[in-house]
Amino acid sequence: MANSQFPTGPREEDMPEGESLAGKYRVERVLGAGGMGVVVRVTPLEGEGLFALKFLRPSVARDPVAAKRFLREAAAAGRIESPHVVKISDVGELASGTPYLVMEYLEGATLDERLAAEPRLPLEQACDLALQIAQGLAAAHAMGVIHRDIKPANLYVLRGPDGEDLLKIADFGVSKILDPDGPEGQALTRTQTSIGSPLYMAPEQMRSARTADARADQWSLGAVLYRMVSGHLPFDAKSLPRLCVQVLTADFVPVATRCPELPAEFAAAVERCFRLEPAERYADVAELAEALVPFAGPGGSVRANRCRAILRAGGPARTTGPRPEVPTDPTS
Repeated sequence: MANSQFPTGPREEDMPEGESLAGKYRVERVLGAGGMGVVVRVTPLEGEGLFALKFLRPSVARDPVAAKRFLREAAAAGRIESPHVVKISDVGELASGTPYLVMEYLEGATLDERLAAEPRLPLEQACDLALQIAQGLAAAHAMGVIHRDIKPANLYVLRGPDGEDLLKIADFGVSKILDPDGPEGQALTRTQTSIGSPLYMAPEQMRSARTADARADQWSLGAVLYRMVSGHLPFDAKSLPRLCVQVLTADFVPVATRCPELPAEFAAAVERCFRLEPAERYADVAELAEALVPFAGPGGSVRANRCRAILRAGGPARTTGPRPEVPTDPTS
């Protein structure tokens, strides 16, 4: 069995089965690769279970700011306790200094994959999924973490214990930690001023990611909900400059025009997420969840109440006080 601290092949995607990482994990196969990093399925050398391990590409990891940001934000995501957020069990560095994180391995499909097969979802189902996103975001916001990249590709839909859809938010890799007393965190945020996916990005985030707060996630959730019920993106253009103009001016086709059969109150709730001024959106994701309750089926009010309880327990952006350590053993 190979035993190295970093992939030795010509590409990280070519990591062979059986490769050992960090002296703790055995590679089973590569799950995916992007411009920033690679995700592989692993099993612990000691213990049982399947996990997904994500590490930065060497070209990215060589940037000390990017590496530090990755570790800091992975640790922040690891503190979020929610059934609707992918659990991170280990954060660290390989012997080469390359940062990695280990998260639960999900048996399911992304919302993006589901929408490719079924472009429009029934209103009740779409609202239930949106409320699950809101629950996950409430848990993150209560810890002072803004996701900033809510999109269907970062949302996994699994089969829950009760046989119903269970949605989990993944990839806090571009998240922002609200820590007004931490100049280091502010410096890390300033290094990337346009972070996230433009199709789902709030205008204030498009101008400067450093200034975006939790209400930017509302915009993104509204865009996801718009797509689920209509089969269309609210903001779409053939070029990035044109897309930016649409977002920065909130120039979109009203969801009621796309789907005139939808209740007017629902359309108004979605479109409030697209107010250019963040102060004109909902006060928090719990208020947005409450607006969706009439359309989400019998469990809607329970989910909305959970959102409110989570925010009340954690505070709107709790960033002070002791912070728990992320476990280093995925079997714990």
